[in-house]
Amino acid sequence: MGPKKATLSDLREMLEEYKKYLSNVEQLGKDVLKMLTLRDEIEELLHSLEERGTNVSAERTKLENLDPIARKKAKIILKHLKASVELAPYREERKIPASHWWWYLDDLIKEEKLSVVKKWLIRGGVGIAALLCAYVVLTRFLPQPEPVILLQEKGSRLYEEGRVDEAIAVYKKALKLNPEEYSIYLMLGVLYEEKGVLEEASRYFEEAKNLSPKKIDFYNQRGMIYYQRGKLDRAISDAKEALKIDPNSAASHFLLGSCYEVQGRVKEAISEYQMVSNLDTDPKLTAMARIKMGMLMQRSMVSPLPSKTHKENSRD
Repeated sequence: MGPKKATLSDLREMLEEYKKYLSNVEQLGKDVLKMLTLRDEIEELLHSLEERGTNVSAERTKLENLDPIARKKAKIILKHLKASVELAPYREERKIPASHWWWYLDDLIKEEKLSVVKKWLIRGGVGIAALLCAYVVLTRFLPQPEPVILLQEKGSRLYEEGRVDEAIAVYKKALKLNPEEYSIYLMLGVLYEEKGVLEEASRYFEEAKNLSPKKIDFYNQRGMIYYQRGKLDRAISDAKEALKIDPNSAASHFLLGSCYEVQGRVKEAISEYQMVSNLDTDPKLTAMARIKMGMLMQRSMVSPLPSKTHKENSRD
């Protein structure tokens, strides 16, 4: 008789155990290896249950709410990890894929310090900070009254701290001051989705789409929020929706490439960055895409794709 297959109940227990580890990160010590190994097992079991046709949407949502805590406490986790093992040889010996980002917190921290993605977000107006402070540039509206911006900034801080209910209350105050601003509806949709109140989230998302001057902006902005929160499948879905609207959107290709990069899908990431480079519609975005593409090719020794001119790309 073979070993018993893990069940949905096992997955739920593992998620609870993962939550307990995250709530006590400061005292992890060598238990950091148990926590990260548990995260591997959760990932494996999720895929296994999905292949068996089990509905794990609730458990995946719970995981998507827990992972940002690990990202937020990356420095503390990495400190424990480095005290326990030689990280690079450990990863190499066990052939840990780059998509298991929890073993690559050192790389995530380096990226954060470089602020490569964040600078692009501020420039392009599609990140959380840009959504709150620079959405007027993206939508070409006149500046809004100061109280609205202050409320949105406060809501953003509360969201980043995980205080979702308080953030919702603040964004609703902002909405009363400016009931026509689609980015406020978008953030309320994100916040209600975070709470698992999907009907309410859907209502706010629909209103955001209706008010958005350009539908593609909605998908790019929401996709980037998902990307920042580590919800990569959702970010990829939104990037692809944006590309259905405009296949030559450099911002959408960059977002898609960024998601693939974090997932360890190197060839696909390079392909998306190559597309941004070929389009060459924005000098800064093009430069960052070429830098990231070069770094990926150097790491993986993948040959670059044949370059096309913008005119050739438009004909494809």
